[in-house]
Amino acid sequence: MVTIQKAAPCSKGSVASITLENANGMRVTLLSYGATIQSILVPDKDGRMTDVLLGYDRAADYEVNSGYLGACIGRNGNRIAGAAFCLNGRRYTLTANEGKNQLHGGLCGFDKKIWSYTCREDSVEFTTVLADGEEGFPGRMEVAITFMLDDENGLHIDYRAVSDRDTVANFTNHAYFNLNGHGSGSALGHRISVDADAYLEADENSVPTGRKLPVKGTPMDFTEEKTPGRDINADYPALVQAKGYDQCYIIRDSGLRHAAWATGPETGIRMEVLTTLPGMHLYTANYLAPQTACKDGARYEARDAVCFETEDFPDAPNHPDFPDTTLLPDAPYSSTTIYRFDIAPM
Repeated sequence: MVTIQKAAPCSKGSVASITLENANGMRVTLLSYGATIQSILVPDKDGRMTDVLLGYDRAADYEVNSGYLGACIGRNGNRIAGAAFCLNGRRYTLTANEGKNQLHGGLCGFDKKIWSYTCREDSVEFTTVLADGEEGFPGRMEVAITFMLDDENGLHIDYRAVSDRDTVANFTNHAYFNLNGHGSGSALGHRISVDADAYLEADENSVPTGRKLPVKGTPMDFTEEKTPGRDINADYPALVQAKGYDQCYIIRDSGLRHAAWATGPETGIRMEVLTTLPGMHLYTANYLAPQTACKDGARYEARDAVCFETEDFPDAPNHPDFPDTTLLPDAPYSSTTIYRFDIAPM
């Protein structure tokens, strides 16, 4: 079931609030501003509906605050070093919005746009058009992002895009999860496993060096379930540099496959992450610092959530040995990520 209502407006205009609900009573509310997931309500171990997603009550608050809470990210998610890349022998200079680098598509990425939308019985499709040269990227790109809620409590996010010129594309969603409830405090006690034997080393600006480092025998290893709090303060370069977990993990295998588990110990709510993408950025909200009140009057602090950002590798256009993120006019972009919820076995 899909319901639509107008949310409080933002400076860019009217924003729609769209709620998907399945037969189990799970509800997902999305905003046309940023194609943003505003809330995800799922039953806990006692049947109580629990909102497991950090966010804000008003659309205008998403404009004021940084952090990209719940927003879709593009045209190029994560970082591009030096805000530039070469394609077909030509160098493209992008908008720099994080020092000398570009982060999450620039000053006006997916997260800052009001998207058009079309609702169906169990889904909503958001669409937008990016101009040739917007934020420095080549190509007029038509983008569609579909959110579908199934009756197995799975939220499917399907990304599609076409471009009239060779360009690059790397899309994700920046949902901040706390499976104990969005206002419940630290998420460092969540039980997490990640299906990855290696991660991408990054420099002091969180840009990949190109090296793929094994997780075995290091605090970066989530191949066996553990809490991020166990090792997050270890004297280990990647953790010290990023003030916690903030790395791209290389997910095993290919195609739509399992990437991660996460469980909130207080509610018993468990989330599985599945994706077609090669990487997943595990981020423990190390820099989270909202400037306004959050949903239900809550206040969020650093490490009150964990992000599972499925993605192509950061800075891929500048690393020929990374999976290619070039989008050609005759080869449309397509990827899928699923967040599925249940109750963890006792």
